[in-house]
Amino acid sequence: MLSHSELVEVFLIHSPAERTTRISSALTLEVVARTAALKAEGKPVLSLSVGEPDFDTPPPIREAGKYAIDHGITHYTEGRGTLALRKAISSKIERDQNLSYAPDQIIVSNGGKHVITNFLLAAINPGDEVILPAPYFLAYPELIKLAEGVPVILETEPKNRYLISPEQLQRAITPKTKMIVLVTPNNPSSTTYSKEEIAALAPVILKSNAWVLADEVYEHLLYDGRQQASPAHIPELYERTLYVSSTSKTYAMTGWRLGWGCGPKEIVAAAAKLQSQMTSSPSAIAQHATIEAVSNDQRDREEMRKVFEKRRDLIYSIVSKWPHVEAPKPEGAFYMFPRIDGIWKAAGKPYPGSLKVSMQLLEEKYVATMAGVVFGDDRAIRFSFAASDETIKEACGRIEKYFRDI
Repeated sequence: MLSHSELVEVFLIHSPAERTTRISSALTLEVVARTAALKAEGKPVLSLSVGEPDFDTPPPIREAGKYAIDHGITHYTEGRGTLALRKAISSKIERDQNLSYAPDQIIVSNGGKHVITNFLLAAINPGDEVILPAPYFLAYPELIKLAEGVPVILETEPKNRYLISPEQLQRAITPKTKMIVLVTPNNPSSTTYSKEEIAALAPVILKSNAWVLADEVYEHLLYDGRQQASPAHIPELYERTLYVSSTSKTYAMTGWRLGWGCGPKEIVAAAAKLQSQMTSSPSAIAQHATIEAVSNDQRDREEMRKVFEKRRDLIYSIVSKWPHVEAPKPEGAFYMFPRIDGIWKAAGKPYPGSLKVSMQLLEEKYVATMAGVVFGDDRAIRFSFAASDETIKEACGRIEKYFRDI
């Protein structure tokens, strides 16, 4: 029989590594699990929580994947991705963004999140600071901590379209700043930086020694005639920019798990070295399908964008009329991120927090949303308009009734 002290020692020996305690599980898991349970009970749950297109992968891309399976393109590839795919990505970026990246400046990974992780691990040393504007994609703080960096959160306001100003960025930069994250179009706010807004940030960035992580996975979901603006378009920032994109959002390929990163050869080679020891190459099948996605007819991509723009118009026409709600008009992606705490303030009641609001909407109105707290802003909740017009109308009607009853 082991003594208490011996049992404690055994527990400590066999407990998970310390690095796992530095990061958190997603708070969204509770909402996701409860949504599934309510649906299983037959409740009429409507979802505005989905972070992926509600479209199937276009047929030509699916056929390319089938071709790879049928013709034995199913083996290991070069660790950083096939040369054929990296050439295709190079051509795609030049065509779509007028940016020049040679194949040896490109790494292909298992989704955009994997690219981000590779770049963080390749660029960040323990104690380095990473400036992260909020609201942010929920994985960023945890991935930064996993790389032993320190997230420096910059709060933004809906009246400023949730964008940071040069003055705000300047105040946040310290000698420890190693990276600045810019996500455009943004998840969850769906706002974008214009070329002029990025140019205004450039002098501040150039005074530092920081990398710019340019997360552009929603680059082709832009509305009102907008063109994608990247820090890499600024000549002085090109060598500082670590560009990230993927097939997931704009080609409806979330399950294929294929993303890419571009940047200076040295940092891309370092990321490729890390990847070679973690996952080796991405799926050969997904790589072959991605050549089709990025190289050939882009009509399916454009048709999906047009549908999302119409849905954006629909959901904004509804939510923008709600009293005491601040909601910037989505400029890209497929989300709305309305600030809702003003509803409780107007009613003279304490705001319960976004997680409780999200759970009450699910339990009482059977509408699944995402709490803003997981994106770094507890004053807001995220709606996805990757849903049918009927779902958007009915779900927004239920949410509006919930707000009226406060």
